[in-house]
Formats: sequence, C-alpha cells, structure tokens
Amino acid sequence: TVSIVVVACILKTTRTYRFNFLSLESKMVQKQHSTEERPTHVSDPAMEFLLTEVLRWVEKSCQKQAKESDEESNIFAAEMAASKLERMGYSVGYRLCERLAQNKTFGAAAAGKDPAQAVAASQLEAVKFLCKEFWMEVFRKQIDKLQTNHRGVFVLKDMDLRWLTRLPPNQESARVAAIQMLAFPCGLVRGALANLGIPAVVSCDFLADGTNMSACSFNIKIK
Repeated sequence: TVSIVVVACILKTTRTYRFNFLSLESKMVQKQHSTEERPTHVSDPAMEFLLTEVLRWVEKSCQKQAKESDEESNIFAAEMAASKLERMGYSVGYRLCERLAQNKTFGAAAAGKDPAQAVAASQLEAVKFLCKEFWMEVFRKQIDKLQTNHRGVFVLKDMDLRWLTRLPPNQESARVAAIQMLAFPCGLVRGALANLGIPAVVSCDFLADGTNMSACSFNIKIK
C-alpha cells in the first residue's frame, strides 16, 4: 500500500486532472473496516495506475508542444516529458517533506564542531532521513544501501523500487519507460532536500544493466 498523503500531493500537483479526491479515495483504498474510520493508504496497483496516467498525460502534452513528428522532435518531446515529471516530483517531494520533517532538527548533534564538519554532519542526517522515514512513506520500505564520500556526494541504492517491479527485463521499450518514470522519484529526492535547505543535483542509474529495471541508484551531488 501507499500513504494517501503521497497521493494527495500528486493530485495537488497535477492540477490539470479534474479528479474528485473523495471519490478517488473511496475507490482506491482497500479496506474492510467501517466507513467511520478515515483511510490512510491506497493500493499499489492504484498508485501505479495513477503514475501511468500522469506519464501518459505529460507525454501527450509535450508531443503537442513539439508539433513535428520526426525523430529529433520525438527525442526533444521525451526530454521535455522527463523534465516535466522531474519538476512534478520536486513539488510533491517538497510538500511531503514539509509534513514529515516539521518537528525535526538536523545538525543538533554537530553543535560546537568545525563549521565544515557541522555542515557535513547535518547533510548526512538529512540524507539518512530521506533513506528511512521519507522512503518508508513513499515506498513502504527503507533504502537498501547508502554510500557517501563525505564530500557532498551520496548514492542511494534501492534494489527493488516498487513502481518499476512490473516492467519486463531486457526490453528497450521497458527501459525507456523506466527512465521516464525515474525522473519522478529523482524530483522527489531533490524537492525533499530543497525543503531541508539543501540544494542538490539528483540523477539515477540502473544497477543490473537492464536485466532488472527495479534495481536502481539515486546519485545526489550537493551544490
């Protein structure tokens, strides 16, 4: 299941969709309790369907802007779609982190240290927060592995990203779809860090060279 807060942030970002959130909530949530209890999660297939529709809408809007139908225009439209998805992810990540981190303080343990060490410690705390609480809220699991050179570069490895588990391996079309879809979580990470006052550049890579689309890494370079 996926937190309904994540879905709410996505719906607020995709304002072009004229969804009635209450009716969507009642249809998507898998629940057998009384209707007096307010649902807190939606099913994974419903979340995947929502993201697929968002991706389709973004692609169509970018193709209309490109106008031409040649190969160069198609590549340009695909790049525009990935950029738009990343910006949408940024907005969702910023909103979600504001909710999750409102009572947290980063860098308190580094008080009294050298300024450079204090900044590095604060950044590490923030990234650990993303790997644990933020990732748990979005994907219902923590990041599998965190690596850093302690110089502003972090690598977050997720060996089974939930949104990509249904993509078939060793297919170019699936690889293209995965690359487009990964723009959204890259934006999530960048937006969450921005909310914590940490500007960064976020990119992603496949860990299994296309044999397993859901195994990927997110590379963070703090500015």
